[in-house]
Amino acid sequence: MIPDMSKVPKLYSQEKAGIENTIIYQKWIHPFAPGFYWLISEYDPIEQMAFGYANLNDDQNAEWGYIYLPEIIEAGACIEKSFESQKFTSIIHSLNNQI
Repeated sequence: MIPDMSKVPKLYSQEKAGIENTIIYQKWIHPFAPGFYWLISEYDPIEQMAFGYANLNDDQNAEWGYIYLPEIIEAGACIEKSFESQKFTSIIHSLNNQI
């Protein structure tokens, strides 16, 4: 079941913002796969498709793209409840400083 996505803007709404200004509204993690995360910036409730940044424990191959939420939920991913919306560049900077 898809959780509440009402605070995530519609697909393409941040298209012109540029990566440095894109706001990430949710961080999804996999509790049994450290280093796997999905940063969600936009969402289409009809298609259950999100747009964001996916890193599957491989910084070299992490990328922006479409994320089908039922698929990652079925695989065991869940929302990181303590996450607060912020710019993508701030998140990446923060994650890089944790290493």
